[in-house]
Amino acid sequence: MGNFLNNLGQKMAAFMMGRNGVDALAQWSIGAGIVCMLVDFLIGPLTGLPVFSWLSLAFLIYACFRMYSKNIASRALENARFQAFIRSPQAKMRRLSARIKNRKTTKYFKCAQCGQSLSVPKDKGTLQVTCPKCGAKTKIKS
Repeated sequence: MGNFLNNLGQKMAAFMMGRNGVDALAQWSIGAGIVCMLVDFLIGPLTGLPVFSWLSLAFLIYACFRMYSKNIASRALENARFQAFIRSPQAKMRRLSARIKNRKTTKYFKCAQCGQSLSVPKDKGTLQVTCPKCGAKTKIKS
């Protein structure tokens, strides 16, 4: 059995040679297809409409198309555009996650002059904070 699996792995590697493979856009497409499939499973029988079923099929077919495509340059360009598109929302989610994680030890506020988000440690009394963006000085009670 081990020899069969080893040969299968080698044959798959040879098949995928010169193909795009899995990239961020393909991963996102597979995830979106699975989510649509779950939504269809949960609310599909209630509505009687196969919209999410078709949508999940479309996402999964698109992911397969991307993974098996031999036009690597075009797929790389599409993937770069996709990553540029999601970079800002991902950064916002990381900042929000950090704020939630540090909420017990850090106080967050905005600069009155420029709106820059600033932070100070909690329970340190009144602090004078200088905004790194505009240089405005603010007194804040932590």
